[in-house]
Amino acid sequence: MPPLEEYLKHADKLAQEVVNTWEINAQAGLVPTPEFKALLDKACLYRTVRRLADNHRRYDVMSEQREAEELSARHAFAEAYKAFYGKQTAAS
Repeated sequence: MPPLEEYLKHADKLAQEVVNTWEINAQAGLVPTPEFKALLDKACLYRTVRRLADNHRRYDVMSEQREAEELSARHAFAEAYKAFYGKQTAAS
């Protein structure tokens, strides 16, 4: 399993993959497991916080607090992703 730094490095792509997986499963009528739903929630929160931080950067009004929130959300998502897919890999 890759180190957490790899998940952090690719957090944007991984969050999009989680959302895409959820959309595909929802279209197929599949109900997400509570574990996947928790991961999806963290992915969506990270994407929202990231979008807000990007807007603040664009207008040069980024605060240290906003930057810390983005970093925290990124870490929370990356850790959740690593744990979720680690369990999935171990189970298969």
